[in-house]
Amino acid sequence: MKACRNGYLAAALLMSASVATAQSGDTSDTGDTGYHHHEVLQATGVPGDSLYQLELPIETAAGVTVPLSSLRGRPLLVTMFYSHCTSVCPLLTAELQQIERGLAPAARSRVRVLMVSFDAVHDTPTVLKSFAQSHHIDDPRWTVARAAPGDVRVLAAALGIRYRELPDHSFNHSAVISLADQEGVVRARAVGLRAVDAQFLDALRSIATTGAASRPGGE
Repeated sequence: MKACRNGYLAAALLMSASVATAQSGDTSDTGDTGYHHHEVLQATGVPGDSLYQLELPIETAAGVTVPLSSLRGRPLLVTMFYSHCTSVCPLLTAELQQIERGLAPAARSRVRVLMVSFDAVHDTPTVLKSFAQSHHIDDPRWTVARAAPGDVRVLAAALGIRYRELPDHSFNHSAVISLADQEGVVRARAVGLRAVDAQFLDALRSIATTGAASRPGGE
């Protein structure tokens, strides 16, 4: 188990180097990566594939620091944002809300949503709380949080999100929504705005009801 954890962490750290040095052409605050697609990913059965093996702490809007693994046990929709973003991030938030509304009440009650800020300096718990309230996501099922800059890089790399801080402290970043199962294994990923489609939603419903994602093509 330790070897799996260390291997996954090493891979995330390696990818985080490319995130940290991303050029301006690689990301866009409009969320337009030049393409929009979804991926439904097959489980490998390797424990190290879990996001929770990263063991990184997050600080919530309530000012409480908890391990990322505290979200274990429920299906998880996760994205990254920053509070003073006026283009991509509000649209990502709205898309997550739309995904929730499309679920049956029983499935919706089991799903958790995590939004982690790129901006550890300015997105204090007070700011995050205000963001949650203004977007009507101040709900126990939603976790709006920040993390230390190094942990942000590792998490972004693990989620396939590229970002770059600009001189005015805004961020260029890709728009990605990931779906993780109860053990933190990413089973589906929507890249680009409005990229969540029926196949992504089928995977979410499957995980929320049975604990496992259906395979592409209904296999």
